Amino acid sequence: MKSVAMDLDELQIKMGGMSYYQISLVGLVTILAFGSGLINQSSVFLSAVPDFRCRVPPLDDLERYPELADENISNLIPHGDRCMRYDYNLSSCNAGSLSCISESTNGTIPCDHGYVYEKTYYESTTISEWDLVCDRVTLDSVANSLFFVGMLLGSALVGPIMDWFGRRIALLITGCGIIASGIAASFSPSYEVYIAMRVLVAMSSIPCYVVYYTYLNEITYTKRRFTTIVFANLINALSHTILAVLGMLIRDWRYFGLCISLFPTPYLIIFFFIPESPRWLIGRGKTEKARKVIDQYAKSLKTTVDDADWEAVIKAESRKVSDSKSSRKHTVLDLYRLPLMRVVSINTIYLWCTASILFYGLTLNVGRLSGDPHVNSILNASVEIVAYLIMWGLVKTIRMRLSCSVAYTMGGVCCLTTMLLTEYSEGNEAMTEAARWIAFAGKLFSTITFGLVYQYTAELYPTIARGTAMSMGSMAARIGTIILPFTLQLQEAVPWLTQTIFGVMGIIAGISSLMLPETSATDLLSTFEQAENFYRQEMRITASLLGKADESYIAKEKDGESSSSYEKSGYDFDYDKEELKSSVTKL
Repeated sequence: MKSVAMDLDELQIKMGGMSYYQISLVGLVTILAFGSGLINQSSVFLSAVPDFRCRVPPLDDLERYPELADENISNLIPHGDRCMRYDYNLSSCNAGSLSCISESTNGTIPCDHGYVYEKTYYESTTISEWDLVCDRVTLDSVANSLFFVGMLLGSALVGPIMDWFGRRIALLITGCGIIASGIAASFSPSYEVYIAMRVLVAMSSIPCYVVYYTYLNEITYTKRRFTTIVFANLINALSHTILAVLGMLIRDWRYFGLCISLFPTPYLIIFFFIPESPRWLIGRGKTEKARKVIDQYAKSLKTTVDDADWEAVIKAESRKVSDSKSSRKHTVLDLYRLPLMRVVSINTIYLWCTASILFYGLTLNVGRLSGDPHVNSILNASVEIVAYLIMWGLVKTIRMRLSCSVAYTMGGVCCLTTMLLTEYSEGNEAMTEAARWIAFAGKLFSTITFGLVYQYTAELYPTIARGTAMSMGSMAARIGTIILPFTLQLQEAVPWLTQTIFGVMGIIAGISSLMLPETSATDLLSTFEQAENFYRQEMRITASLLGKADESYIAKEKDGESSSSYEKSGYDFDYDKEELKSSVTKL
């Protein structure tokens, strides 16, 4: 007779559910997610483009030409081209006299004395400080692109870091990175230094959120996991709303950048009170340390963990993750060795890439919408709060897979609709306003896709490679956003192209997400073999096309060396299949 085993989720239920101690941990590490959220969308304000015109000295000198208001000067330069001025001989202008204008030719030349920036909405931005307009506009696209390169590099590094050294250490490293590089960027003496510092900021910001997401998934249990993640998403959305308010209040980019860089500072103290994820500890064979963490959970619930129950947990988790496997360092290549996991991984990469392009594309494009940019930013960010509440309702109602499909498809449809209304408005205010609000709706659905793809990925992959999988997804997202600034720049030449690209990608993602397995209310997977079995149960059509699983790799994963050791370990492969069938039946 097979002995009865109990996994961590089942132990948590027996203990009485989620403890106040766990809830406090969620609240404490949220400070990092809040700071990360501020950084990730800061480019909207740091790189905001104020209205501008050519500087035309000495006509700009109010002491010499007090009767010339700014609007009068604007009438003396070409309309419709902010990068050109009339070929006046400005050196011949005398105080109070405009004879230099009347005596000059009416040809146009590029702005040769710099630019004057309108300060209604922004006192100073990186654009106005370093004149990143006209023939230098590509430099701003390069800066934003390199910011996403930094996210890509950070995503590549954070997976192995948190899988090898633990979630707690990874949170500290990324938090310190945000603070140090953010402060340095705010004091940059040149644009080149600023770009370098922003790359370092990006290498910490998104990776910080990836670790945070993984940590929350692992310290909660099945019944409360999704609710906890929705809370985390709401905090992220709130940070974006607060960011918009800060952008309205602090209109100098240096002070603004310094302010948002200091938000994660309290975590430097909080770190000493945060325990490691018990799932990671068990996965690495550190069962005594894991027991101490679980005992803290139990103490908060005013109960205790019986030694027999703990031995049952160790037995169950050891069945999933053997001692020898704890020393095996998994890489992204391991996510492509098994046939069904390979399909899931390819699909996951596309979903991450599309979610990122939709989300950041609609966020960074907010400055092009009609109306006050600060009001638009607040509305655009507030939409995220509504989006996460809708996401919670969707998943509770139609589950994870169909929720993903609906969100991606509707996000794509909104982008295409916005493009059509804008393209054919021809000055029609009603169509322009409709395009604005549909763009906000697109942001709502893109927010849902981003929230879902984080959670979906965490549920699709086993504990021993979850960090690596999250890292892979985050890297895929950065590949799309690296080219995003240049895609947005295309709007100047082909106004309809950018939104069309977003829309088509969203609709394709909506279809491809239907190929993934349903994970709602399923216990977190622990090993490659358990994951492959689960895929085979939930992806029957794809599984039938791919045929039998590569059990030789599964066997090697079990002992890190050979299939013979796998057989000796006594692991009942069929038992795991039956266990999964039972779980699926319950769902």
